[in-house]
Amino acid sequence: EEEMATLMVDDRTHNTQHAMRNRPISIVIPAYNAAETLGPCLESLLNQSVPRDSYEIILVDDGSSDETPAIAQRYGARLLGQPHRGPAAARNLGLQQAQGELVLFTDADCIPTPTWIEEMTRAFADPEVIGARGTYLTAQSQLVARFVQMEYEDRYDRMRGRERIDFIDTYSAGYRREVLLANGGFDVAFPTASVEDQELSFRLARKGYKMVFAPR
Repeated sequence: EEEMATLMVDDRTHNTQHAMRNRPISIVIPAYNAAETLGPCLESLLNQSVPRDSYEIILVDDGSSDETPAIAQRYGARLLGQPHRGPAAARNLGLQQAQGELVLFTDADCIPTPTWIEEMTRAFADPEVIGARGTYLTAQSQLVARFVQMEYEDRYDRMRGRERIDFIDTYSAGYRREVLLANGGFDVAFPTASVEDQELSFRLARKGYKMVFAPR
């Protein structure tokens, strides 16, 4: 927490670009009117098991009309902004501005576990791996939410042990930045969430890139 002040709050006032280039990991979070959930998300990212100076947190504000930008600044996130264009465009902007060799994606209504960065980046020890998919847990008690979680866990059981996968959800995703840039990033033709991540990972899989499941 003590190192929060070293993060970029706004591109216009940032003066440590050289230092940021030494960070191997960038975390990109698209957000649109996410004031109700963003705080816990960013708080969790400030309390990870890896050194705080090894990663940057980029919040891409997708034209919010609430306190989303102010909350991002309060937590010391590097704040980028754009008119409301959807999560695909927001992720692409974060990707383009990221300083890390690896880019991790999550959403503003997710709370990464304390070892999330450590476990996601572990998959990239294999130089052939260009993408990794993490897991999804739920803290909700509603019956429908619990059934959805059971469906996710059934998918995870099927993925365990597979050498490759072809689908990465952006609630918990990791990619090598250079590969995403070389392949055009997320398709902005999809204006809403839950489609553009599927299209990207399927597109990469068809080209023969290796993507894996990070079960922890």
